[in-house]
Amino acid sequence: MPLIDCDIHFGFAAMDDLVDYLDPANRDLVLHSGTFGFELPSYIYTHPTGWIRKDTYTEEEAPSSSLERLREKLLDPYDLTYGILIPEWIMSASILPNLYLAAALTSAHNDFMRERWLEEDARLRGSLVVPAQFPEAAAREIRRLGRRDDVVQIALPGGARIPYGNPFYDPIWQAAQETGLAVAIHTHYEGAGIAGPVTAAGYPDFYVEYHTLCGVSLMGHLISILCHGVLERFPGVKVVIMEGGLAWVPGLVWRLDTNWKSCRSEIPSCKRRPSEYLFESIRFTTQPLEDPEDDDLLWQALAWLRPDELLLYASDYPHWDFDDPTHTLRRVPAPWRDAVAYRNAQELHGLPLPAPVA
Repeated sequence: MPLIDCDIHFGFAAMDDLVDYLDPANRDLVLHSGTFGFELPSYIYTHPTGWIRKDTYTEEEAPSSSLERLREKLLDPYDLTYGILIPEWIMSASILPNLYLAAALTSAHNDFMRERWLEEDARLRGSLVVPAQFPEAAAREIRRLGRRDDVVQIALPGGARIPYGNPFYDPIWQAAQETGLAVAIHTHYEGAGIAGPVTAAGYPDFYVEYHTLCGVSLMGHLISILCHGVLERFPGVKVVIMEGGLAWVPGLVWRLDTNWKSCRSEIPSCKRRPSEYLFESIRFTTQPLEDPEDDDLLWQALAWLRPDELLLYASDYPHWDFDDPTHTLRRVPAPWRDAVAYRNAQELHGLPLPAPVA
């Protein structure tokens, strides 16, 4: 069976890796600003034993920075047909106050990804990182690289100043529609930089709270996209909600459908029941699947979500909560298994599948 992993994280060893891709002014900022050179904003919560699996890097390597290690630990042993790369540290450029530096850094990283990763392994497909706080520059970047065969989507972090349905982001949606790229919204950097707090209740105290609640940002973006009629105004655009869990989706969308019936005069751009747009245009990744004591409870809760159409396998390599594909796909009910393993992702991204061996 083919296998497409929709969430493989990768990064660079140090900011110096991006220097050669920067213009002189921004290169100078990266090398000399601050005390020890420029540093990207980061999470304010720290995993108590480490974000990254210790077996995926060596003392000589920075975590997430080695294509050789990715081949050794994931691509080859699991015989991946395709692996879709999700940027690691650079996604925090979208929560930088300096929007011009954010645009330069994201563009540099996309060139780094293209030369150091995509062109080195034909199984890999890329996600463009863009400065969400600077939609006009983001749209230019999408048009610059978005028609490459090895680029399949645009990556936005969950942390943001404004939910992604707001018309402020229309240039990004317009560029996504023009290039045919999906827009992936991935849990990342809530509460850091210029992003809002993790929850309306304020900032949690512990990493375990943060990790449990980080899907809240994805709820906000999903509802915003549906209520602002993004999928009505930009037909054909697909959205991937990544790494926020799944069991909350049916209840939240049921509630929105109910409220839409009573309040739809307030949101004329949402012309149809919100769930209709969801089934047409929203996709979700498996990791992290909820883990009740009885798996039947999970699949009963998710059956309404049409996993055979909307669900994409994701490992979240090389993070601590990596989901082994053999384990995850054994959990998925057999009638949905092929669709989750590869077919939904193949159709979403238009990926050619190898001919079956006779």
